Amino acid sequence: MQRENQYVDILLATYNGALYLEELLSSIKSQTYKYWRLIIRDDGSGDDSLQIAKRTQMQLGKGKVLIFKNDVSTGSAKANFFNLIKDAESQYIMFCDQDDVWNPDKIEITLKRMKAIERKSDFNLPILVYTDLKVVDENLTTISESFRKYMKLPPKVTLENLLIQNSVTGCAVMINAALCNEMKQIDNTDQVLMHDHWAAILACVFGKIGYINITTINYRQHGNNSVGASDAQNIKYFYQRFKRGKKAFRRDMKKSVEQIQYFYEMYQEKIMDDKMKKLIKKYADLTRRKKLSRIIYYFKYHVFKYGLIKKIVQIVWG
Repeated sequence: MQRENQYVDILLATYNGALYLEELLSSIKSQTYKYWRLIIRDDGSGDDSLQIAKRTQMQLGKGKVLIFKNDVSTGSAKANFFNLIKDAESQYIMFCDQDDVWNPDKIEITLKRMKAIERKSDFNLPILVYTDLKVVDENLTTISESFRKYMKLPPKVTLENLLIQNSVTGCAVMINAALCNEMKQIDNTDQVLMHDHWAAILACVFGKIGYINITTINYRQHGNNSVGASDAQNIKYFYQRFKRGKKAFRRDMKKSVEQIQYFYEMYQEKIMDDKMKKLIKKYADLTRRKKLSRIIYYFKYHVFKYGLIKKIVQIVWG
């Protein structure tokens, strides 16, 4: 059943998140924008996550909170989110992590920008809007006022950067139904690095991306984060990256290229922009080239990670 256009589906993937889940759910219930529906999909939690979710469902009703449990654990947040994407029905969709805390106006602010972009473009265009995040510790004490600056991410998303580096964080994202429907077409999530990265590439190639330079969420860092934030300007960060070594860097690059190979296989006939198509195709061929050829590609097409040291590492090891 297609829901009314003003509704926002919030997709929450849970797995052993009981420690912080009630705090997150409380922040969602406190949203200034009230036309939302929460869809929770649990991946086989062994703690009280499901019980906490069910208490919220009893409080708000089954029409407001839908709960699913995967019959077989997917084993990853990525796969669980792709399952959730198939559950989404509303005109607008947001991704939600189990351990964060949303600002009360998170939906309202993001939706306002989404609708502003829609008014200036085709309503059926795939659109993604994302905001900055505040980085906090497990007790919500501020680590950094800006995730973008903390992680040293580019202020503007370009395809050249997105091919090699994801700078869009899922829990700060809203997508429209056109983009969501495109994401439902995927049949092999193993080829995708993360759901948010895939959404960003789709929006960049076929639609539009909007960024709001304010924080709408407390992005909590703790020992159980599957994906976390690190101070990209700290010497310790660079030492740890260097310590991982060239093999680990090249493994990451290989996965990045495989993602774009899969993207190109799926969409080569739909990419109308010749320059964009060439850029994607050549990136998809990158691991089949010799090192000098790869370096020439980076410089010719300006495909670099953001930040001087990351660029240097990319050239030396990539």
